[in-house]
Amino acid sequence: MWVVRAWVIWLVIGLLCFANMQQALAQQITPPFGFYWGETQKEIAKILTRTGATIVDRSVVQGREAWTIDGLIQPALKQTIVYFGTAKDLVEVELQYQRPEWDLVAYEQFLDSARQTLESRYGPAIVLVKDKKPEGDVMQTVVGYQWQAQGSSIQLFFYSAERNSDVYRSVSLHYRAG
Repeated sequence: MWVVRAWVIWLVIGLLCFANMQQALAQQITPPFGFYWGETQKEIAKILTRTGATIVDRSVVQGREAWTIDGLIQPALKQTIVYFGTAKDLVEVELQYQRPEWDLVAYEQFLDSARQTLESRYGPAIVLVKDKKPEGDVMQTVVGYQWQAQGSSIQLFFYSAERNSDVYRSVSLHYRAG
């Protein structure tokens, strides 16, 4: 009888641990395109080769090696930038979205749709910034949100700069390890 109770207790403990592990994995924010945090530059280059994407620029940005990539397919995606840490492993993926035919309303709708999708996965966002102010003769607007989970985060930004008829707008997603 004692053996059966011990098995039942271990089974319950195992199921609880499994449920907690599944919940933790569900909340983890992973990078897009099948990348994984900590992948080496060599592994990322192999993935890019398999997908037909190309590295169009390699530079150092704020002390981190950054690759600008074209050819990763996603609606409205203009370009992707991947950042590597000091150990040459993946620490950030930035997705930049732009469409020349979009007006301000289209950008706002895209931003709102992305925010709603992220909130459905990760819960309410932390508002990082909501700011509209002139910088010289340019009116700048920045809106930013963040979600954090299990040692990773994602940030969503809208940026707009307008001077007379010159307009630059972009939405970006920043997947970050750590």
